[in-house]
Amino acid sequence: MIKSKIIQIIIGLCLYTFCQLSFAQSIEVKASVDKNPVMVDESFILSVVANGDIDTNAFDSSFLMKDFVVGRTSVSSQTKMINFKTTKNTTWSTVLIPRKQGRFTIPSFDLNGNKTESFDVVVIPESTSKTTNGRDLFITTEVDLDKAYLQQQIQYTVKLHLGRDLQRGTLSSPTLENADIRQIGKDKEYNEIVENRRYRIIERAFAIIPQKSGTFTINGPLFEGELIDNSQQNFGFFNRSKIVNRVGPEQTIEIQPIPNGYSENWLPSEYVQINDEWQNAKNEFIAGEPVTRTITLTAIGVVEEQLPEIASNYPSSVKTYPDKAETATLEKDNTLIAQRKESIALIPNEVGELLLPEVKVPWFNIVTEKTEYAILPAKTIQVKPAILQPASNTVTTPEVAGPQKAAPTQSALVVDTPAQIHTSYWQWLCLGLAILWGVTVFAWWYHSKILSRDSISSSPSQSAPRTNESEQSSWRALEKALDKNDALATQQYLEKWLRNITKDRSASLSLCVAKLNDPVLEHLVNELLASRYSQNRTNWSANDLHRVLRKLRKDQKGMKQAQSNTDLTPLYPNT
Repeated sequence: MIKSKIIQIIIGLCLYTFCQLSFAQSIEVKASVDKNPVMVDESFILSVVANGDIDTNAFDSSFLMKDFVVGRTSVSSQTKMINFKTTKNTTWSTVLIPRKQGRFTIPSFDLNGNKTESFDVVVIPESTSKTTNGRDLFITTEVDLDKAYLQQQIQYTVKLHLGRDLQRGTLSSPTLENADIRQIGKDKEYNEIVENRRYRIIERAFAIIPQKSGTFTINGPLFEGELIDNSQQNFGFFNRSKIVNRVGPEQTIEIQPIPNGYSENWLPSEYVQINDEWQNAKNEFIAGEPVTRTITLTAIGVVEEQLPEIASNYPSSVKTYPDKAETATLEKDNTLIAQRKESIALIPNEVGELLLPEVKVPWFNIVTEKTEYAILPAKTIQVKPAILQPASNTVTTPEVAGPQKAAPTQSALVVDTPAQIHTSYWQWLCLGLAILWGVTVFAWWYHSKILSRDSISSSPSQSAPRTNESEQSSWRALEKALDKNDALATQQYLEKWLRNITKDRSASLSLCVAKLNDPVLEHLVNELLASRYSQNRTNWSANDLHRVLRKLRKDQKGMKQAQSNTDLTPLYPNT
């Protein structure tokens, strides 16, 4: 009896131990990589496998970002049943790309209390493992400045080298904390021989504007895509592809703070200019009549958010009505150009001399490392009295017309004297006939005037030759400026010609372009204006603008011709 109980206890202990071992095996976790060693910027896959029922959210790869670029993590689960025994495996696969060469440790992962073993991954330089045929894909990066001031533009260039045909792919932007990063210009594609192998190169430029001083590292962009693998046999029309992931090398930059003692508005640039434009090109100012003044501030190598407000003071004798400022950031030769336009309506109230004080905008020259000022000089303006004034009309009219009307008035008085009226019956008859003749002449003159007015108003084509002649002369002058590639003359004659097109003789260039509502024309005009503000003015080409303007002129003529052809003849034409 005692022996049987002992045997039962032993069997129970064995069953318990077996269950514990089975449970321990069901939650075993392992970590491994698909290649070791691995090259710099080359991707490899880290796999973590658990053979038990574990939550899929238990895996965390965030602490790997210190040494690697961590890509996407995919999770897969598999359940098997053998001899009524169910097993479940969960696999986490993460793409990793090393940032630099060396020996790095893949630490232990804790999955709900179950830990993997840590191991090392060796990252070797690209040259030690490169084959004689070269690599299929790699990325290079460069910066134009490794030392810059706070908020100064740094040009960052990425080159993607493709040794095989690309089936698909995406290239991310570089990353830098506390910085404004934006792509500038369009991608460039060309071929180049690198170490005896031809590569198709895709070049992309970025503008980086750091917002914090110190020493920082720009993390290279990440490429994810597929290359066509011609080394393996294809099936039918389908090509085999090879998944590739690459990361660009890091770049270290030093950002200097604002110099000590600098108290002005911080605007680091290599060129800043300010100018103004008046709505009235003749600079004629009349008391009580508004005139619009547009001040434009332009700076190279900054964005529109960095431009300060333009501080301008006006005398108390002038009423001011400012409009909302317009800001924009343009691109030229992989350089940012920021502009700020402030328009203000001025109404002078006093006749005489009006002094407008100078406008001054401070900026920091990154070339000379000195503070400079963009200055709009002071202007002295003569304000004239209003053209139409009742007092002046009453004074000048008698001086001009009085002497001419004196003789007829005096003769009429002499004729109308009572002595001469009663001298003869025939004089009465002549007087009546003269009055009748005067009435007839007046009626004929009034009738002919009405007929001529109606004929002019009903024949708008009579005024067309003069307008057309003005449009043709301004177009000829504009074409001469375009042929000479003269940006200044083109801007002047373009404004005159667009005023004929929009039929607004007082509109500015920007207003005329806005009325036409043509995005292509607006972009080309902005390039024209930007070329005037840069130091190198020979880069601007008038070919695209000339082509668009010829098409615009042709379309305008076509619209007028179509309108004249669709006009209906009057129901009761004049006979």
